[in-house]
Amino acid sequence: MSAAAPRPCPVCARPEPRPLYTKDGYRIVQCAGCALAYVADDPAAIDFDALYGESYYRGGSDAVFADYLGQEAARRAQARRRLAWLRHVPPRWPRSGRLLDVGCAAGFFLAEAQAHYDVQGVELSTWSAAHARERLGLPVLTGTLQQAALPAASVDIVTLWDVIEHVPEPVPLLAEAARVMKPGALLVLTTGDWGSAYAQARGADWHLMTPPWHLTYFSRATLAEAARRAGLRVRSWQSEGVGGDGRYWRSRTGLVLTRLLDRGDIVRATFVK
Repeated sequence: MSAAAPRPCPVCARPEPRPLYTKDGYRIVQCAGCALAYVADDPAAIDFDALYGESYYRGGSDAVFADYLGQEAARRAQARRRLAWLRHVPPRWPRSGRLLDVGCAAGFFLAEAQAHYDVQGVELSTWSAAHARERLGLPVLTGTLQQAALPAASVDIVTLWDVIEHVPEPVPLLAEAARVMKPGALLVLTTGDWGSAYAQARGADWHLMTPPWHLTYFSRATLAEAARRAGLRVRSWQSEGVGGDGRYWRSRTGLVLTRLLDRGDIVRATFVK
């Protein structure tokens, strides 16, 4: 990438961030105001349609999926676990209504959610959106949430599973989600937790620091600030991911302990309008 001046912070718009790392040719910086870590280079230079084409899902890079479609059964099982959590674990979500999945990929979560909700998907990738529509028969719009231009105050639940870190401008995305949400509607997302001890210890070698796919690295504080600017407020946090290196931390026992200790390097955040 070029040595042009780093772009302003995509959350608070403050210029002149401080440098952190260079990773795979991309400059990673940290905002001197809100402390957000992000890719300094202009995302306008990235061809997102090519970046998230078929090769992204079929092992075109070590940093992405080896065989996304081949993992359908496992991903549907994960979707059912997420739905069970949404519907049964306090504070419970609506048991029916309209659910919008932003960045729905090939549609596996939507395919499971439609048993309970009136579903709608939005997906930037032309390839995966077509798979969701043509193979699974799902109502998925191709493009960004802003391009979808959904009606205001029409959605009860918004989900963004591992999406917001991919987005060049996260606050406008969250603001558009807030616009389409009904009063009292809920939004849940998952993303890497840059503020976790494990992520901080790994630094540039953290497994979720993968530009140009991941452009923004949130802590809970910077994610809460982005949501606040979009008109949303925090309802709950839950730790996911891993808390350390080695076989133990990736075992079932280690992953459960990581959640109990709130040490995971992924966060599940719930926001309310």
